[in-house]
Amino acid sequence: MKRLLGLILMFFGVSYGDTLILTDGKYQTYIQQEEFMVAEGENIIGPISLLPIAVVDAVDVSADNLSIKRLIIEKTSQDWKKNLLGKFVTVEGEGRVIRGTVISIDDRYITISGKKGFIVTTIPEFSSRISSHLRWEELFSPQLTLKVNSQEAKTQIFKVSYPIKGIKWKISYVLKIRNGLKMLKGYILIDNNTPVDFKRINLVINGRIKKSFKDMAVPPFTQKRIEFIKKQIQSADDLKNLPAGSVHIYKNGVYKSSKRLNDVFR
Repeated sequence: MKRLLGLILMFFGVSYGDTLILTDGKYQTYIQQEEFMVAEGENIIGPISLLPIAVVDAVDVSADNLSIKRLIIEKTSQDWKKNLLGKFVTVEGEGRVIRGTVISIDDRYITISGKKGFIVTTIPEFSSRISSHLRWEELFSPQLTLKVNSQEAKTQIFKVSYPIKGIKWKISYVLKIRNGLKMLKGYILIDNNTPVDFKRINLVINGRIKKSFKDMAVPPFTQKRIEFIKKQIQSADDLKNLPAGSVHIYKNGVYKSSKRLNDVFR
């Protein structure tokens, strides 16, 4: 029986063509597509790097015309010390430079397996440091490995779906009043409260409003503002069917107040 070990390069951020789905729930949904060559028979595929903000217990993997026999997830921890276990690091400072693989680490000591054997040393204090050649996402991204069975050798697309945390969104409006004319602009505000840099993703909003966008970018720790409506309004009838949100009112260029959408003409 033929076997193929599928490998994927791990880039931070997200792959082109991945999809972020925003809903009104606690978590948002991320769908990434990974492409591998599979051989006829049994294959070991991976590792597939998930986003560091993934809720890994809810990961779902699907692939057309292929049987997924087993799924293994290597979880990570928000505790940076735990994520260093098994990783190659450099301990610098206090007249020392020690390199090797971390065997154990606690609040005071770190045990390293290096060229000269096992070394136990104290955790360095600022401005000394522990460093790794791995990037942040490689230390904190869960890794997914699949055991699959294919009837033929081919290129296979795997769709990996999972909830993510740290992404929120809301609706906001700006109403400008000048010379009696009222111009309303509506925005979708996406708050990325994570270190993940979303680049060129498909963005789907499926909640109070339904919209889709392609090739969107949402940088880390930023708020993305997307205009979805711009119209002149005269009465409450012009606000019908608009999603609820706060309205920030300017009169002749000066901020006046903020109201709920339904209260603008009250």
